[in-house]
Amino acid sequence: MADEEPEIVVEETTEAEIDAVLYEFKGNPRDAIGALIRDLKVLAEDSNRKVSKGYVKGQLWSVRKFAS
Repeated sequence: MADEEPEIVVEETTEAEIDAVLYEFKGNPRDAIGALIRDLKVLAEDSNRKVSKGYVKGQLWSVRKFAS
């Protein structure tokens, strides 16, 4: 069907990527998780600003709700 959305493929996070984030925050997992959550909020807000609201009305609710 032409209306089907393409499947989003997200690669698995590697141990090296996890180690790099923890290293950046000197092994403090709370600081690392906090920074990742802040980054997700920034990305969600950026997406909300750039996407046409007429097309996706209601479809980004979970992103907006998470970013709030």
